[in-house]
Amino acid sequence: MSISEKSYRKILFLLLSLLLAAPAAGGPARTRNMPWEVGEKLTFAVRWGFITGGHAHMEVREKIKLDGRDTYRIVTQARSAPYFDPFYKVRDLVESYIDAQHLHSVRYEQDLNEGNFSRQLAIIYDHESGYAYENGERFEITENIQDVLSSFYFLRTKELEVGGRYTFDVGTSREVWPLEVTVEGRERIRVPAGRFDTLIVVPEIREEDGIFRKARGSLKIWVTDDERRIPVLMRCRIPIGSISAVLIEKELPGL
Repeated sequence: MSISEKSYRKILFLLLSLLLAAPAAGGPARTRNMPWEVGEKLTFAVRWGFITGGHAHMEVREKIKLDGRDTYRIVTQARSAPYFDPFYKVRDLVESYIDAQHLHSVRYEQDLNEGNFSRQLAIIYDHESGYAYENGERFEITENIQDVLSSFYFLRTKELEVGGRYTFDVGTSREVWPLEVTVEGRERIRVPAGRFDTLIVVPEIREEDGIFRKARGSLKIWVTDDERRIPVLMRCRIPIGSISAVLIEKELPGL
């Protein structure tokens, strides 16, 4: 059974650019110790079945001023393996700038190069005016809007409970759309980076054409069941198997 390049690109973007980023309850984050800090770097192997097709990195690179705000600059990069390049070459860079006080997104950038597909995107979120500007085109946003990457880091600041259900707004593609997540349960798992007690987070993805209509509800993220909420495994079932991002290395400040 074959899969179209369009559908495959969607799935790779979902994992490599962390569209699996799970939603969190809205509202400003309360004051407490941050579960992530500058210098954190997570490295994943991206696998299709038993084949490792590439690697992805998530990094809290720096804390900088942006338009007068203190922001965290979060950077994710994805590259296909050299032996995979002739079939489907991936060179992706995604960045999010997160307001250090309110933990909402103030800027989001993509530079995607996947097979014959490429896209450059920049979104500026103007929370004061209630509008965002995506490649210069304006659309209305809700309070405390997130991008697909910042939402995951916001999630990590929350106290998650098994059985809990959370909703969250994301602003991309010149529209605001809701994500919803359920904490399904707990599981102890082993990945190349070690053995971890985890919470299983299940995001609900809005229906789209093609493969995601069948994949709805089949996405899962395993995050450590501790104060850091580190993602150690992400998996998406598809009609021809599954695609996973597996933690193989971590750099955590203070440890």
